[in-house]
Amino acid sequence: MLQSRDYICVGIALVLSLILMGLPLPWRQTISQHTTAAFWTSGQWLFSRVIRYATNEHKTRFLLTQNVELSLENMQLREAEEENRRLREALAFREQDEMRKAIPAEVIARDPDQIFNTLEINAGDDSGILIGCSVVTTDGLVGHIVQVRKKSSRVQLIGARFRVGAIVQRGRAHGVVAGAPGGPFELLYVDASSDVVENDRVVSSGLGGRYPKGITIGYVTHVNKQSSDPLFKEVFLKSKVDFRNLEEVFVMRPAGT
Repeated sequence: MLQSRDYICVGIALVLSLILMGLPLPWRQTISQHTTAAFWTSGQWLFSRVIRYATNEHKTRFLLTQNVELSLENMQLREAEEENRRLREALAFREQDEMRKAIPAEVIARDPDQIFNTLEINAGDDSGILIGCSVVTTDGLVGHIVQVRKKSSRVQLIGARFRVGAIVQRGRAHGVVAGAPGGPFELLYVDASSDVVENDRVVSSGLGGRYPKGITIGYVTHVNKQSSDPLFKEVFLKSKVDFRNLEEVFVMRPAGT
């Protein structure tokens, strides 16, 4: 059933038809030509807009895809660059330490709960590794070998369970390093009169025979006087070794082996 608006539209159409029929023939032809041209132009405009929209959408999708691919490629290049940097440092370290026969190894497992603070490496008896060998990186001391298998070994990290005899390289103050891997470490038993300042390098002293002398342990971050024990200073240090994300290490066999 027709509604009121339908009647209005029909009425308007009839009125326009009557008006056009009443116009002279030249006028009707002119209006018809203009109307046809307007419809044709509108159709062309609409079609071109659709084509342009589809083309732009395709270009946008292509550019987004290219952007993602370039981002992924950039990430891979950064990782390759970082790997090359590590390998160059490792090679330089190995060349500098040939006298101690450093054995390169990769970390293949770690203590997930960090209760025992240990790592597993992919070098063992087949590489000549012995229990007690020191484990280092180009950034400093990591720990020592506590178990050797045919093709793998377990590394005990330095920290609370195994303390390290140490010496402040610049002022020659002696002490014992203890703490959790990753730090902060604390240099215990440092005499109150010792010359120790921030950024001093702390190295292994070689006392006790577990670790060779001169291996970097860390750098001093804080020095405080102890009110409870005025005979000693509180000395804290931070290792540059990233214990949580170790990938490559070196096992140092004792000289002469």
